[in-house]
Amino acid sequence: MQKPIRIFVVNSDRLFCDALRTLIASWPGYSHVGEAATVEASIAALDVIEADIVLLEIDLPGEPGFSLLQYLTENQRTERAVVLTRELHPEYIQEALRLGASGYLSHGAGSEQIRNALCAISEGRAAIDPLVCKALAEDQIHDCITDRECQVLTLIAEGACNAEIAQRFGITEKTVKTHVSSLLGKLGMSSRVHLAVYAQDTSLLKPPRAG
Repeated sequence: MQKPIRIFVVNSDRLFCDALRTLIASWPGYSHVGEAATVEASIAALDVIEADIVLLEIDLPGEPGFSLLQYLTENQRTERAVVLTRELHPEYIQEALRLGASGYLSHGAGSEQIRNALCAISEGRAAIDPLVCKALAEDQIHDCITDRECQVLTLIAEGACNAEIAQRFGITEKTVKTHVSSLLGKLGMSSRVHLAVYAQDTSLLKPPRAG
């Protein structure tokens, strides 16, 4: 008989831990083997509890979850770590993955998504929440789009034409067209409509400033 996948939870939210414990108990082939609210308590518990996957929050009392990830990696522990958090800042995601996390899930993930992620990780694969991928993609886009292009994009999303954008910023229509062409190229889009829809669906919009 195959051994169950043993899950250890690290989270300071008692209600959230209770919900996870109930959820894991309802899944055939999975076992909730323990939980802790801090990094220090987690390290102490994992010295005596055998776990396959550590499901952890980044925002913890005292040391952040990053410290536990670093401990697991530096001590070559066999447990694989999965971040389950409300923190979707690109810097957090990148740091967690750099420190050896095998997965990164948001609190908005459904029970089936969490179970599928744990299954993938138990098989040696990675699991990244689509919301996490979106946050990383938007961050990369922010890095390649200039402030002026973001301002132009904001006005495009509001339905402004090139002449109105030019007047708003005190630039020529030719310059506006250059910004629009640059945005289309960087975002891989073919029309202003696509730009407007995309901008409204992401965090790219910036309040336009004249000058």
